[in-house]
Amino acid sequence: MYGRVILLFVSLVIFSCKKKDAIETKKHTQERIKYKVQFPDTVIVNKPYNGVIKYQSSLDTVTTTFDDKKKNRYVLFFMTITQNPNYDEKHLKQIFSDTFGASNNREIDIENIQFNKPGIFYIDGIINDYVVIDLDKKNKEGTKIVREIEDEKRVTHKVVVIGKSQ
Repeated sequence: MYGRVILLFVSLVIFSCKKKDAIETKKHTQERIKYKVQFPDTVIVNKPYNGVIKYQSSLDTVTTTFDDKKKNRYVLFFMTITQNPNYDEKHLKQIFSDTFGASNNREIDIENIQFNKPGIFYIDGIINDYVVIDLDKKNKEGTKIVREIEDEKRVTHKVVVIGKSQ
């Protein structure tokens, strides 16, 4: 009798803990940067195009401006153009070919993008949102103490490139 009660109690504790862990894990997997690429899905070979990446970041809760002296914020898009985006972010950080800065806390303009041959290509890159907060304190050596917060999000957008006669 006592064995069954103990078994029931242990089972309840185990299942309750697993449920709590699942909830906590779910919180950590929420997207911290959301984005939408506004760029044509079909373009003509060797013709330059412009686009915009509209984004929203959790770091907007820290600051929404880029000219705050106490909370310096930088948002960059490290980009490459590829025909096969099946590689990890570490490799992407090594091969990016262009960098674009955000014009405000909602938009990154991508400009003068062109493709040199017909086919299926991908605009592939990483949005890097970085804030440095001046804490108005110094350490024992007299160096300013700052807090750094950084978020990244991979961005991939498929583009079909056609020849001029199509």
